[in-house]
Amino acid sequence: MSVIAGVIFLSSNMHQMLFMSKNTKKNHFNPVFANKYWTSENAGWQYKYYYYCKHRMCVVDSNKDKGKTAWGYEVNLYSQELEDRLDTELENESAILYEKLIKGISLTADERMKWGQFIVTQSVRTPSFFKYRDYLERLNGGDYSYKDTILGCAGCEENKYVATKNWLVLKAHENDFFIRTDNPVYMTGFLNNPSTTIFYPLTPELCFVACSTIETILLIKGMEIPFPKQEFLQLERGDAWHINFELLKSTSSSVIVAKKDNSPAVSHMSLEVLGAFPQIPFMLSSANNHYSEAGEIETITKIMSAADGVDYPTYREYPFNPFYGLEFSEGINPFSVFGVTDDRLRQEGLIE
Repeated sequence: MSVIAGVIFLSSNMHQMLFMSKNTKKNHFNPVFANKYWTSENAGWQYKYYYYCKHRMCVVDSNKDKGKTAWGYEVNLYSQELEDRLDTELENESAILYEKLIKGISLTADERMKWGQFIVTQSVRTPSFFKYRDYLERLNGGDYSYKDTILGCAGCEENKYVATKNWLVLKAHENDFFIRTDNPVYMTGFLNNPSTTIFYPLTPELCFVACSTIETILLIKGMEIPFPKQEFLQLERGDAWHINFELLKSTSSSVIVAKKDNSPAVSHMSLEVLGAFPQIPFMLSSANNHYSEAGEIETITKIMSAADGVDYPTYREYPFNPFYGLEFSEGINPFSVFGVTDDRLRQEGLIE
């Protein structure tokens, strides 16, 4: 380094060191800005943690909690270039939208597209998705460059399949809560199938839902298609547990629970069903109706079975599909094991 007339000149080596890209080894596929809601200062900034142990070949109720940044990552999962792009092109803005959804602030059309990009990217950036995609690539020559293209863009067509749906933010009953899994986006079908519903827990109290849609919208001549809804929906007691059961089945290998919400019931459910049928990687293909979807699901579950060494059935029932966001006004509760709302039961004199 030298100084001439007050100007500092760096040697070429020092210049390279200062401007060398950082090396991020722990790549968070579940962003810390989202995970943080499952912990607090009172919890010591830690989560309760359940995981599948490959050595013991069973699900473990961990005696050791996970720190705020110590879950939802894998070492060297992404290239540094992709890690940097996810940070600057997606997560910085998505974190702001995350807060807006939690607060009930309506998103604009452009913000909806950006949130759609976040959900789509979140569904394909997990180790689980990479495992199945890698297996498929090995069968077809071993090209793994797809990872560099998973981010897409804010205006990409696929984001519309999230942005144009009606949105609900489900509010768990005061005695209930939501969990968070390493497959955080729960999809009931292919992205471009109108009947697909998408779930993404935002906090232990709130869960984002992009509702399935009715394929044909009949409008009076001259009317415009209404702007999609964004509303809060209060769930009844036990409904969140119904959702958690499905989320747990869709887990790949681990789940976190807010320490205040952990209980023997959570432990029992986690040990029994965690990862029973991991999230189908619907983003490997596409299907815009139930008929074409059935054939694609059969093909993909065969890939899953081969990759995991597990004989998964080719059919899986999704209790929350279809869900148009209209049922509650008709007294139907698609999240309840009873299928109807408490108000409907009261009207029919079945409960007080």
